[in-house]
Amino acid sequence: MLADLLKKKENLEKIRNVLKDFYDHVFLDTMIGFYFKDKNKTHLIEKEYELTLNALGGTVSYTGRPLSSVHMPLKIAGGHFDRRLEILKNTLKAHDLPQEISRSWIEHTIKLRSLITGDKPGECQQEGV
Repeated sequence: MLADLLKKKENLEKIRNVLKDFYDHVFLDTMIGFYFKDKNKTHLIEKEYELTLNALGGTVSYTGRPLSSVHMPLKIAGGHFDRRLEILKNTLKAHDLPQEISRSWIEHTIKLRSLITGDKPGECQQEGV
């Protein structure tokens, strides 16, 4: 069912719109916006689009760098990961995406935690930082 939803052009457009809105929020967010200072928003949206569709079973390949090599050097704390997740959840609620896509997207994001932060759920600071 999810793969069928990802074949519909209107859902692909909605996913791209979610990402545009999402990155508008994270770039301005007081808790995590500093991670995005001087980053190319258009590039991030495109890579996130590829990553998301690929993870959800779409026909798009991810062409970005490995997530851990990009994120681990930033020493992202668990609280920052959780803040990003909360912004994603709120952004998804604000858009008219099929619930199965939104649910799967959130589940996929949670599974990426260990590639983004060394903190376990409920932890807010990596050891040694």
